[in-house]
Amino acid sequence: MLKAAGLSETKEATYLALVRQGSASVTQLAERVGLTVVQVRRAVAALQREGFVHRTPPPQELVVPVPPELAVEQFIKSQELELERTRAAAQRLAAEAYSRPINRRTEELIEIVSGQAAVGWAFDRVQRTAQKEMRELVAPPYAASTEVNRTQLDRQAAGVAYRVVYDSSALADSVLAASAVSHVRSGEQARIADALPTKLAIADRELALLPLDWTTPAHDAALLVHPSNLLDALVALFETVWARASPLSVTESGGLSEEASMSAEDRYLLSLLVAGLTDDAAGARLGISRRTVARRVQQLMEQTNSRSRLQLGWQARERGWL
Repeated sequence: MLKAAGLSETKEATYLALVRQGSASVTQLAERVGLTVVQVRRAVAALQREGFVHRTPPPQELVVPVPPELAVEQFIKSQELELERTRAAAQRLAAEAYSRPINRRTEELIEIVSGQAAVGWAFDRVQRTAQKEMRELVAPPYAASTEVNRTQLDRQAAGVAYRVVYDSSALADSVLAASAVSHVRSGEQARIADALPTKLAIADRELALLPLDWTTPAHDAALLVHPSNLLDALVALFETVWARASPLSVTESGGLSEEASMSAEDRYLLSLLVAGLTDDAAGARLGISRRTVARRVQQLMEQTNSRSRLQLGWQARERGWL
């Protein structure tokens, strides 16, 4: 009955006798379960260490059972803690194993992960690998979930920055939108774009997760990509999508909305510059100084990650601002 909780037959028989018949001395317990006093004494000592029983002081020295629901819950929590320690140790070992890509053979640069559960563990592994930043593309179809990404919240609390681009369909998925709100409120930088090319998760420049078949929610197979030219290409893909995406913010009502892309005045200013007017001429049209024109243009370049005014004009056209 309680073997799953780690109890041997002797310990289980001893504990069940206490639960069903009440507290007893070691001698009485031995009689109940048909074991020697030495066997029962050892079983009681083990049960006490594991939180299933406690002892009363002399002269009675009775063995008292801890209620099953409390004892098992305590056991489960201790096991969860031990598993978490094991996971952390495995993450440190993995980081050590893959810390020297120059010594890695070609076939070791990519891992194939099979099975829905394995893909989920791989995503968790990627997040725990990140020390500085996680980059993600979130595209449909979306796996059904009612919970936020707890690992993400933990990693954000540890100082890992998250930059996430959501496909425009994400706002129509109430479950995904609700979890995204929690992530953004916890510090995630979120943007939105139309027709994302794939799902993707990248930890720093160390590890990436790329689904092999992202057209189904099950995600039964994926690639783990280690430092290589392919990983560099995936990083470049994300940065290109990020530069063209629009920022998302949480509204007062607790939803997500695309931030206002450009004020009417800035749109007019940009249209004047694209038409060929100088900063002085554009400023005169708007009644502002040349310095103010330059400052506003710089702000628009930062907003669109543009390195030149020519690139800013292209970004404005791509985003429908002009």
